[in-house]
Amino acid sequence: MLPSEILPALEDTLQRLVKDYQDLNPRFIQAIDHTPSAVEFSKFVTANRPLVFRGQGHREEIAALYRWSNSYLVEKLGGRRVAIAVSPDGRADSIIDGNFVEPASVDMSLEDLFASLNPKRTEINIPPPAVHYLQSQNGNLAESGELHPLLEDVGEGPEWAREVFGQKAFSSSRTFQLFIRKPTGEPPDVANSPDPYENIYLVIRGTKTFTLLPPTEFYCLHEREFPSAHYTHTPPSTFELAPSSPPFSVPWIPVDPTSPDLSLYPRFAYAKPLTITLEAGDMLYLPALWFHRVAQDVGPSPAGAAEEPAAIAANWWYDMSMNAPLWSTAAFVRRTTMLLDGRVEPNLDED
Repeated sequence: MLPSEILPALEDTLQRLVKDYQDLNPRFIQAIDHTPSAVEFSKFVTANRPLVFRGQGHREEIAALYRWSNSYLVEKLGGRRVAIAVSPDGRADSIIDGNFVEPASVDMSLEDLFASLNPKRTEINIPPPAVHYLQSQNGNLAESGELHPLLEDVGEGPEWAREVFGQKAFSSSRTFQLFIRKPTGEPPDVANSPDPYENIYLVIRGTKTFTLLPPTEFYCLHEREFPSAHYTHTPPSTFELAPSSPPFSVPWIPVDPTSPDLSLYPRFAYAKPLTITLEAGDMLYLPALWFHRVAQDVGPSPAGAAEEPAAIAANWWYDMSMNAPLWSTAAFVRRTTMLLDGRVEPNLDED
């Protein structure tokens, strides 16, 4: 524990860091409507600032934008079963009843998944309390991956991104992520934790609204340790929370940046979240280590009104530069804030 007389000065230092960054950077997310050169894009990567590319998926001629109707995806995967997340209300990787809770997982075909997203037309008995969604990742487009047939529709990521990051998006095992989500009126995605990856995010159907905060605002976010748990699911709609075994805790951000309770999280008053909405065909560069919360709405199928709407997005992950100052600086800010809160990060280098 730090001596009490040091704490006010330490808190003032962290508040100054937050304010200095805010004063030196725009309070909006820049958007462009042209294909960037690698040089232009690299300026945002170097500055660790988000950038929106309006309509870039169309300029890149990403086939998924024109092909990915419900029926096309069902046919393309040929009835194969894929891992589908399921929870009572669509929330996953979030704080529920004081626990960090992961969803249950079931194997389903995409035909059954689309049916579950639209109960009016379902032929399988999935009541509304069971919300299913695909959030596949971890090498899923590799030749042995469960979604490999979709690779030709999304490609290896934009050339200008690959040139800047010096790697193909599929050069490692955790590089592509696909979301097929629930219809309007159900809870949004929530992910307040930063990713140690550079991220190019593409909306294929529907809209996504991002609320972003830079790494310098970690102090504002009241990170805490939460016991790890997961849902167990008994079809059609019975869920129970089960603690992880052996038990362990997960550091997570409990504050909702779109509706913060300042009585519980007073430091969030110093934060200045940035918000942007992406339409189908838009891309977002989400820099490494930025905190993000994502809400969504559904959009029409390329097949037209004959098919129910869905929210579909994909992203390409690239390894961040771990030897650049960003990683070490963000870690320093986190450890300093932890000291303020009376917490100490375990030293994993010790024997």
